Amino acid sequence: MGIGPAHWQFVIAVLCGALLLFGAMWAWRRVAGRRDAERRIEAARVRSGHVPLEIPTVRGAAGPSEDSVPDTLPEWFIQGKGEHAIVDETPRIRLRYVDGHDRKIECILQVDQLDLQKKLIVGHGELPGDIRRLPLHRIVSARIADSGQRFNIDTWVDAVRVARRRRGQT
Repeated sequence: MGIGPAHWQFVIAVLCGALLLFGAMWAWRRVAGRRDAERRIEAARVRSGHVPLEIPTVRGAAGPSEDSVPDTLPEWFIQGKGEHAIVDETPRIRLRYVDGHDRKIECILQVDQLDLQKKLIVGHGELPGDIRRLPLHRIVSARIADSGQRFNIDTWVDAVRVARRRRGQT
């Protein structure tokens, strides 16, 4: 019994499918490796003191000074005055998180304290007496409340850690 043309076509089709699958897996791994490398490079930049644009920042001096310029002045006026973008440790943010009963909740929170040891955000909501303590691992997404821009909460926590270390507050 010989192998006919229909069998050869089937074998070639299976080999072509396997080759395409192998090529797609190789491309997927390459893209994932590149994204992972970019993420690690960005994390190293934050740990070295770089303040990325997507996290909440305020204008301020790199060190304490008496003649600081108020934030209400225009950008062209502030330039050259020693003002820099520094990490905002108490931003007003819109959070989506999972509570203790595994329900997804969205709220606007004015951060009062970021506890790096306990990995908690303590803040108050819009209603009086609405104080929330949120573990960082429960937060699903975060946005700046005023602009709606997304930011990575872990990057913000690392930037706050670096800023406190530079100020000597550990």
